[in-house]
Amino acid sequence: MMMSAVTIPVIAATDVIGSPIITDHDEQSVYDDGYNNGYEQALAEEHQKQVSPPIKSELSIETVSLTASELAKVEYLNAEKALEQQNSKQAALNLESALYYRPDWVMARQKLAALYYGMGNIQEATATLERGLATQPNQADLRLTLAKLLINESQFQAALTVLDDKSGYMSIQYLAMRGALAQQLNNNNIALACYQQLIQRAPKDGRWWLGLAIVQERIKAINKALASYHQALAVGNISSSSQLFIQQRLNAIKQQH
Repeated sequence: MMMSAVTIPVIAATDVIGSPIITDHDEQSVYDDGYNNGYEQALAEEHQKQVSPPIKSELSIETVSLTASELAKVEYLNAEKALEQQNSKQAALNLESALYYRPDWVMARQKLAALYYGMGNIQEATATLERGLATQPNQADLRLTLAKLLINESQFQAALTVLDDKSGYMSIQYLAMRGALAQQLNNNNIALACYQQLIQRAPKDGRWWLGLAIVQERIKAINKALASYHQALAVGNISSSSQLFIQQRLNAIKQQH
């Protein structure tokens, strides 16, 4: 094998103190040793490749399974992002998907209904809440949301029907809305029952005493109405216009009786 000569400058003894003088012959020997060593190393590596099979580089893909609840949360978060971008239609689609994975998610259902209502699709907003109530008839929050929607559409009797007394525990908000609707529709029995329960829950709230007094006056329980009007003024938590109304009713009752 032909090998081209490589010329390496001679390092003088005075250049490196204590180093031996390297001649041209010595330089060539050093080169030959390095070359041969490198060549032998290359041969050894090539032989190793032939003996040992190459190591395969594999991409490991791990599949992660999400639960239905986790998938629902992903869709809900995507809906929030869509709302931040003012994309209500996409948000509605994401919320529909969230409810597909988790039909009992009340907050997602309420938000979806509100979105449809905001987009002017009242029928779909109502249907969204009704589908929830079909599987969760005792879900008071869904009933409240549907009742508010119906009140906004001036469907007061339908709203009162939604707020029935068979939905389990009725919160103060639930009773207050039910009582106010019943009072507005002159359904004295329901109104009376609601305000009596409200007073038991929160006796120091004048609003409930005022509601009770109005019903009592309607059913001609005048003495009870007078006591309730006075109690409403005594415990407070009523507006100035309500206080004025109470004074007017008290004066009117005194003149009539």
